[in-house]
Amino acid sequence: MATNRHGLVLVMLLSFLVIFGLGTVGKSAAAVAEPETIAGTVIKTDKGIIIEAEDGDYLVKGADLSKMVGKMVEATGIITEGEKGDVIDVKSFEEIQE
Repeated sequence: MATNRHGLVLVMLLSFLVIFGLGTVGKSAAAVAEPETIAGTVIKTDKGIIIEAEDGDYLVKGADLSKMVGKMVEATGIITEGEKGDVIDVKSFEEIQE
């Protein structure tokens, strides 16, 4: 009977380690996301400042692009999917000529 208890404790412990380990791996993968570059027009919306690119709209965070409204920019940053759509955490940007 004691052996069964030890086995159950061991199974529970291993399950915990597997779940914890998988959670850590997922966070590590997200932490090493590579910056991407998008090009588009900066637009002010009720959601905030977005970059309207050919492949979709990206809500801007991490940089103040309010002075670039109406201009074409090339922005580099980490792109994630948010509740309201794609978000780019801008690390750098520059105005581009059409």
